[in-house]
Amino acid sequence: MSSKHFQAAHESIYSTGTRLLQYLEEIRQRRFSEGDSAKGLQSVEDDINKALHALKEQKYQVAVIAAMKAGKSTFLNAVIGADVLASETAACTVCRTDVRHIEAGQVPKLLEYQEGQRRPVVIAEGDAGEIQQKFLVRTREIQEKHNPDNTTRFEIEYPIEAIRDLSSLSGFTLVDTPGPNEWESANFNTVALKQTALEALRTCNAILFVLNYASYKDNAVSDLFKDVVENRQEI
Repeated sequence: MSSKHFQAAHESIYSTGTRLLQYLEEIRQRRFSEGDSAKGLQSVEDDINKALHALKEQKYQVAVIAAMKAGKSTFLNAVIGADVLASETAACTVCRTDVRHIEAGQVPKLLEYQEGQRRPVVIAEGDAGEIQQKFLVRTREIQEKHNPDNTTRFEIEYPIEAIRDLSSLSGFTLVDTPGPNEWESANFNTVALKQTALEALRTCNAILFVLNYASYKDNAVSDLFKDVVENRQEI
């Protein structure tokens, strides 16, 4: 299904549900005026309202995975429409990073979640360049100091250009995961790092596998593909 067809189907379902609610409301009001409490209709209306709310608030998580140097960050920045993700020759995805779509006009932010803390730390906000720079600096600190703050994940709130005109995907999130090369090169708990990546593979709605045509036969790529198959039996 194309994005246009998906958007059209989403709008059609929501519009049909809204019209049905209006029709039921009219019937219920008429029966109420006749002395009927119409509790059965109220229950149906409540169910439809819940379904419409769930449709509007539906979350879509897409995990993006790749071996190191496959161009994952470059690809993601292109989808987002701005250079916000850290990108350099060394391993730079030290933990899960969620890129959550926000509406144009909202303030972009880079948030850091740490183990044991209820609220995230705001690392940067506003300009894409500042977000990328501070994200890179923070990533280097975590690598060099072995993650003393027990950072578990980052979240970037930013308008994703590729879905800008699709209101049906307002709950869309790109999930950037560490690749196998990064598990091996990281200087801190690599077991936790791998578990984080595999958890994203198990729970996300879809997986984007980025391959570098010049090195797609590398062992790291084969191992990563094996992890995908083992964790998503439906593939």
